[in-house]
Amino acid sequence: MNERERLISLLARCHSDPDLFNSAILGRAPLWWRQREVAESVVKYRQTICYSGNATGKDYLLGDIIPWWLYTRANSLVIVTGPSQTLLGSVTWKEVRRAVDNAVIPLGAKVTTGVKTSPQVCAVDARSGWQALGYSTTSVERASGQHERKVLVIIEEASGVLDEIWYALDSLKYVRLLAIGNPIRPDGEFVRRIRMGEEDARLGRPPAESINAIRIPSTDSPDIDLEESPRGLADRTFLRSAYRMHGEDGLWVRSHIKAEIPIASSEALIPGAWLDWAATVIRPAYPINHPIHQTRRIAVDLGEGVGRDSSVVLVRDDLGVLQVTHGNAMGLPEAAAEVSRLRQIWNVPDERISYDSLGIGRDFPHHLWHHGVTAVAYAGEGRPLDPAHFTNLRTEAAWNLKNRLDPTAAGGAAPFAIPIGDYWERLKRALEALTYECGVRTQVQLLPKKQWSAKLGHSPDVADALIQSFAFSRVA
Repeated sequence: MNERERLISLLARCHSDPDLFNSAILGRAPLWWRQREVAESVVKYRQTICYSGNATGKDYLLGDIIPWWLYTRANSLVIVTGPSQTLLGSVTWKEVRRAVDNAVIPLGAKVTTGVKTSPQVCAVDARSGWQALGYSTTSVERASGQHERKVLVIIEEASGVLDEIWYALDSLKYVRLLAIGNPIRPDGEFVRRIRMGEEDARLGRPPAESINAIRIPSTDSPDIDLEESPRGLADRTFLRSAYRMHGEDGLWVRSHIKAEIPIASSEALIPGAWLDWAATVIRPAYPINHPIHQTRRIAVDLGEGVGRDSSVVLVRDDLGVLQVTHGNAMGLPEAAAEVSRLRQIWNVPDERISYDSLGIGRDFPHHLWHHGVTAVAYAGEGRPLDPAHFTNLRTEAAWNLKNRLDPTAAGGAAPFAIPIGDYWERLKRALEALTYECGVRTQVQLLPKKQWSAKLGHSPDVADALIQSFAFSRVA
């Protein structure tokens, strides 16, 4: 048997064994047992729906599955889709490119190098269409008309994919479908197919007609007891960090670590009990030269000065709220004068004074200038300090407030005091109405400002000012 015949024989053995392809053809480190379970399910079942936690090796697995399908099925096609073209290029195709380029048996595939290229391509023979194509869900309709091939469809971040995209992919008449992602929504086609898979298992339907639903929590990682995983899987450090940032039973942890389907798509950001506790905290008295006084800052939320919407000037330090001035008769000139007055009373430097720079706030610097004040502009929709975890600066600031108010947080920080005043009921009602939801990958997204205001019947002005005051430093 010559070299070509041996390769053909090996590929034939790999036809139903993607794990063998991974080791014998690609020469990569072995799949761990949950990765093997998903790979074997793709061999056996028409549809495999994998709902998993973070850091379970999903992208590494796809770096095997995509070339395995292409090279063990002549003239085949793989369609990969997900919410972001950039994500496909920078993560999925990076794994595919690495796997193909480093294969112990040269594969000769041509793989896209541009991160934003659409579609992403891994071509065995591009002229005949023997290839893998990666499209974002906004352009996946370009993959239509592929009915005569052995088609594998892969849906990434599947919980965030709209139902109509699923139906469009069903029209491709695929041989196999693999959908994979965090369960971030309580409904939608991803969840519906998970439930169908559970029913198929109960009824014992044959694999060719079945959906196989596989749940993989991050805690199943073989490296979960290590301080640092040598292969990028979930480890003890990752788990501790997630619990500390999001709470052991928070919505994010349930979706992104425990891989549990949420009951509701959103969750209250700050429990009312935490606010009640903050209202009972007695601030200790500190001498005038104590360092705590250097942590004071002023945050300004500007209203239109009419109806139920107020302008707010809030002063706080690291131990709690010190003073709040608010009112619907306070226009830009009056708010600027109040900032100047409180700046002198509390000795707050200009670099620790911020204001909402959107809307009427664009004109606020002119009014501050008349009082000799230069403040820092705050835009809630701006870029957060940690864009991997938060969709915008407002969400990150609110999360910092949440962490500071958490009475169970480790670290020994003194409790944060919010003394009851004429602003208290307005603040508490607004914060209790504020919810968040999990986005794709690792991001958290706060309830949009317009929806929050609609729930309240007015602007969440006092709450907005308090949140704004946490926008310029991270609270773990």
